[in-house]
Order: sequence, then structure tokens, then C-alpha cells
Amino acid sequence: MNRNFYKIMSVVVILFFSYTKFQTVNASSELSISSEVMEGDYATEAYAYEIKQQDILKFLESVARHHDVDEGEFEYSSIPEVSMDRYSYFSESSNDSVQVSQVENSLAYGYTRNNGYMFYDIQNVIKENNLDITTDDELGFATKDEIQQEVENLIHSLGIELEYAINIQSVTAEEVNNLLDEYFNLEANNIEISRFVTDLYMVSVNFSIDGIPINSFAMGDYEAGVVAEDTVFQLTFTENGLENADLRGYNAVGEKQKEINLDSQEIISLIENKYANIIILNETQLTSLELVNLHLLGSKTSEESELYIPVWLGIIEQEVDGVTYPTYVFIDAETKKELTLF
Repeated sequence: MNRNFYKIMSVVVILFFSYTKFQTVNASSELSISSEVMEGDYATEAYAYEIKQQDILKFLESVARHHDVDEGEFEYSSIPEVSMDRYSYFSESSNDSVQVSQVENSLAYGYTRNNGYMFYDIQNVIKENNLDITTDDELGFATKDEIQQEVENLIHSLGIELEYAINIQSVTAEEVNNLLDEYFNLEANNIEISRFVTDLYMVSVNFSIDGIPINSFAMGDYEAGVVAEDTVFQLTFTENGLENADLRGYNAVGEKQKEINLDSQEIISLIENKYANIIILNETQLTSLELVNLHLLGSKTSEESELYIPVWLGIIEQEVDGVTYPTYVFIDAETKKELTLF
């Protein structure tokens, strides 16, 4: 699944660049910088961090203990093309499934209750389309404090040692019903679908190292040799408890390796200079610039695959016929060179 996702992202980005180049033959616009970027409060130093080697069997032991499943009940499989080892469990009686996998050194964990994969899709559709249907309201089946405690207990059970921040949003059954109809073309009166029409909490966990976030945007192609790994943890809770959990890109962090001096204004200038040499037809703006810790995967990453490195992530948005198209730029904070990820 991860390999296909990275390949799709690469195709989307390439197609976008091809489209914009075709559109900008007779252009006269230039890149603008948002006030949020110009006035941002940026760090002046950062560090590269060692990534500690992880034992998937030890991680499997923690996962199995949390779900009260014997480790021997997990089936092993591998996908050599992406260097993946995977252990899977499925309960015939409850239809619950649990997976643990490792790509190179990075660990992943997934849980789904009673074949409830639709909850995962619902959360992704809301995020990917920036739907304004979530609230900070508390739902009747549990308080947000209770949900937060459950998430913290799970993080502790899995042995995750990173700094984290938990975001909890509410979605009502009415909004879920509308979403299923509009985005999935599914009717709630279908017996198989009706169980998903319920109030739910969407939970996302953001990880960081010494206050600097770990990258959560995946880009690149593993088979081509380099991927900007995303580290994300998202969960869904209903009145039945935890419906699904999806953690990927987890790495344990070791010692600081080297200090790197930062200059945000220099990075902004680099991006401006890049776009000064590009003919732009439509309104284009650097809307976001953030320092993130990035782990690179793939055969072309050499020693970087053993480190978290500080990288500037810039988001450039272009308006085309009323639609906003984002372009993502990763710039190595030490070398000040853009990373080529497709």
C-alpha cells in the first residue's frame, strides 16, 4: 500500500508540473510571499538525530499484549520490493484485524475493529478535502479527556518514545451520512453501511523532536530510490470504542549528531530565485514555510536513512481557474539544496 501511495504522489506532482508549464507560456506573474511566512518566528539552529535500530519482534510483542493476542497467532509475510516484513492477525469471531510491519527500520501498526475500514476512509476524505465538518464539541458516548487518556495509554503500550501532541475533533452522525452520500455514493439505509453513520471522534497524533515536528507529508518513489517518509498516527473512536488505528513511519530517536545553523530568510530567497526563472501565468504564493525533521527511505539515501535531518518544507499555492494547487518543496537545512523526490 505504501509503495503505491508514493508512486501515485509522484505521478500527481509530475502531472501538476507538466500542466502548469503548459499553462504558463505567455505569463507575467511572479511568486509572492505571504505575510505569515515573512513574519514567521523561525528557529536559528537545529540538529540531526540518530535513528536507533528497532526490533520488529519486540514491537510485535507490545502490540500483541495490548490487544490480548498471542504472538504465535500472527502470520508472517514479506514484500521484498519495498524491504517490508509484516505480521498480520485476523479474528474469525470478531472480524478484528491487527498488523505490524517494518520497512527498512521504520515501524508501522494498524488495527481495525469488525472490518470497519470505512472509518479510515471517512477520516481521510475529511482531511484530504479540508472539509469543514468537524467541531470541538464533546459527544455523548465519551468526553475528549477520556479519549485522550485512551490514546495516551495506547502510545505508552506501543512503547513510543517521541514527543507528541493529540488533536481530537468531533463529527456527528448527520455529517457522516452526508459525506457517505456525496463522496462515496453510499446510502445509509444499506445494512452494511448504516453502522458507519454514527457520532465519532477523529484523532490525529503529531510527533516531534525537541519541539520541531516530524514530517507528516509523504513524497517520492521507493522503487526510484528515495522517499520523504511521513510519520502519522490517526485513530477513530465511536460508542463502541476504538474503531481503527493507523501508525506509520515510526522511528526511535537516539543522540544528537550535529548542530546546523538556520537562516529562514536565505531559504525564502532561494525559493524566490527558483521561481524568478519560471514563467508563471497564475497567482502563485509561498503560503507556508516550516522546519521539520525528515527521515529519507530508499536505496539512494545512503547515510541519511540512519538520521532524522532538519529540512525546510515550503508550500507554494497556485490558483488555476478558481482551484488551488499546492506544490511541496523540501530544502535540506544544512546543504540548502532542494531534495529531488521524483
